[in-house]
Amino acid sequence: MTNTRLPLSQFVVVLTALAFLLGGTALPAQDAPQNPTEVVYERKMPGMTLPKAVYQPNPEYAERPRKKKLQGTVLLSMIVSPDGTVRDPQVTRSLDKDLDKKALESVRKWKFEPATKDGEPVAYRVVVEINFHLY
Repeated sequence: MTNTRLPLSQFVVVLTALAFLLGGTALPAQDAPQNPTEVVYERKMPGMTLPKAVYQPNPEYAERPRKKKLQGTVLLSMIVSPDGTVRDPQVTRSLDKDLDKKALESVRKWKFEPATKDGEPVAYRVVVEINFHLY
């Protein structure tokens, strides 16, 4: 008989994939060392409300892309924490390194009414589009 033990990192990946296939809708937070058991929801479930932005300052336009008349959309993924702050913003579709940086700076300032599950605030991963257009 061969040893079929998985390293912990592969076990987590397999467990996460299995949970998703079985209809699970939450993943452990990757950036929450203060609470390694925190669940980050990614889809709305019964008894859940979604996060709602209450403060969303627009990003500044970086000078180099402005001179090049570069326009478009940066796609970001981030976690809205139970306290309504943004955590772990990441670029999932880049436009330009300077505009990506400005988009990240902007969303780090955003504030939300957090998602709730059965009336309790929970962490929720959202994907947002940050549009850069010259008028």
